[in-house]
Amino acid sequence: MQYCGESQRVLGVGMTPLNDMMFFRAELRTGLTLSRIALTAKREDKIQRNRVNARKAYDCILHFVPSATLSRADVEEIQDRMTELRSNLRRLGEEL
Repeated sequence: MQYCGESQRVLGVGMTPLNDMMFFRAELRTGLTLSRIALTAKREDKIQRNRVNARKAYDCILHFVPSATLSRADVEEIQDRMTELRSNLRRLGEEL
């Protein structure tokens, strides 16, 4: 089994295309939400905590996408959301 980040969530990547995409959607939604919170936060500790966790989601997706079975539409959806997440992370000072 493979784990992603410190959360130790068990990943089923590769089980079925539907499960793969459900995982990627959840991870993208989490990363985007955390990056948006960081962009609007006032306290430095909140900004940094959410930036770090959004980056973990980003890195996790990059790690597992190559081994996933995805349709062309799924790949395009992931790319679109990753573009937004990448932009948010860069605005937060991440070097990607």
